[in-house]
Amino acid sequence: MFVVKVTSLVTRALSQYQPPSFPQAFRLAKYTPSVALKPGDTIGITVYETAGSTLFQGTVPPMMTGTPGMPAPQASTLPLQIVEADGKVTVPYVGRVHVAGRTPSQAAAVIQDGLASQTVRPQVVVSLVGNTANTVSVGGEVNKAGLMPLTLRGERLLDAVAWGGGPKFPAVQTDLRLMRGQQVVSLPLQQVMSNPGDNVVAQPNDNIVLVRNPKTFLVMGATQKVAQYPFETEQVTLAEAIARAGGGIDVQANLGGVFLFRYEPARFARTLLAADRQAVDTTYVNARMAALEGGMDAPVIYRIDLTQADGYFFAQQIQLRDKDVVLVTNADSVQFLKIMQVVRSITGAYYDLTRSTNY
Repeated sequence: MFVVKVTSLVTRALSQYQPPSFPQAFRLAKYTPSVALKPGDTIGITVYETAGSTLFQGTVPPMMTGTPGMPAPQASTLPLQIVEADGKVTVPYVGRVHVAGRTPSQAAAVIQDGLASQTVRPQVVVSLVGNTANTVSVGGEVNKAGLMPLTLRGERLLDAVAWGGGPKFPAVQTDLRLMRGQQVVSLPLQQVMSNPGDNVVAQPNDNIVLVRNPKTFLVMGATQKVAQYPFETEQVTLAEAIARAGGGIDVQANLGGVFLFRYEPARFARTLLAADRQAVDTTYVNARMAALEGGMDAPVIYRIDLTQADGYFFAQQIQLRDKDVVLVTNADSVQFLKIMQVVRSITGAYYDLTRSTNY
């Protein structure tokens, strides 16, 4: 446990804090959006034939073109096909055709080559009807859960949230949980909205879940209202937290002893403790610095003096985080008042007893 006196150098170090983010593997993933067909996709195949007899029964009656004697090409639409597990579909007069890994235009070219020996100048169009393989799952506290198809645009996490109709609860009360492969990472939705680097590109088979997780802080001690308070806005300063609790009680609060309790990441704690050597007990810190090498979060207590003018400026600069605890200590005179109350209760009882014996 480390006690740090809040100074200008300490507040400057606190302002450099970066919250946990997605792993670099998520942020720098070398994924290129593609419309390549995959097993499970549903495709439509339309064949256009010109001149001579046709292989397929056309869905459009033959028509004459503007050129005399030249019939219009007939379009034949085949039943929808699902790309099977082996990546192939069945096309009449061609047989089994491997289309997985190919774009619709590439698949059309392969089918067209297979029909070239069967009919005159065939033209083939392949369209993606059901994109079930190239999708991400969107669920949790959204207004519309389901599978969102991915396009060449390269949808990102916030696109998925928007596709799901947005969150049911305010962003400050919601976490975004991304499950990719064997990794699961949760970040506050407000952070993803504020930091473009966390709005990573969605990949096929991602699971994006919104989870309600209200952020709160606790104010204790000699304040008008001791309670747990929610974060109603993205940022809440230490000064605002004390104000929401009604401020300190005039005859009890020791404004020279306001404390903020929180856990700091080990790496950030090392930077913080070295920011201002005058703000910490250097002998104590040096003896326990090795404990921070283990990577575990370090409990840190910040002490701020609101009897000094600069203390109020520091309190306006310090941003609270989820599960912070603010303590406004009692003044030294409070203990004396408590003793006097005990003495008064004893002497009052003695006075009442002596009066009753006199009657």
